[in-house]
Amino acid sequence: MADKKDGMSVKEIENFARKYTYEVFFSLVFILASFFSMVMFGVTWCIYLACLGGILGVWFPVKVEKAIRSIFLFVNKQQKPTMLVLGVVGLIVAIFLPPLVFFVLGLMGGKGLYRFAMHSGNTTR
Repeated sequence: MADKKDGMSVKEIENFARKYTYEVFFSLVFILASFFSMVMFGVTWCIYLACLGGILGVWFPVKVEKAIRSIFLFVNKQQKPTMLVLGVVGLIVAIFLPPLVFFVLGLMGGKGLYRFAMHSGNTTR
């Protein structure tokens, strides 16, 4: 009974965060953006900007993909300390500008829906 362990150790949490860095980061961004959108901006702005992003993502999927790809390539080329600073900036944006997070989610969602629709059917575009 002395070996019973309550919760996770700090080492286990660190290993999990290292293994699933992007998943942990984006989950934190989404949680913070959803919470602070209710507290500071109101959910209405986030819904409208997510819809606007979705519409733009459907109409301009190539440009959205090119922009998002260049952002991720830029981030992945950086050294660890710079990546950490960019991650903190992302979390700060999620806190103080949550509608922007939902706008980008809408862009990505619209682009993804367009891509799946084009590649799953018999479309010739």
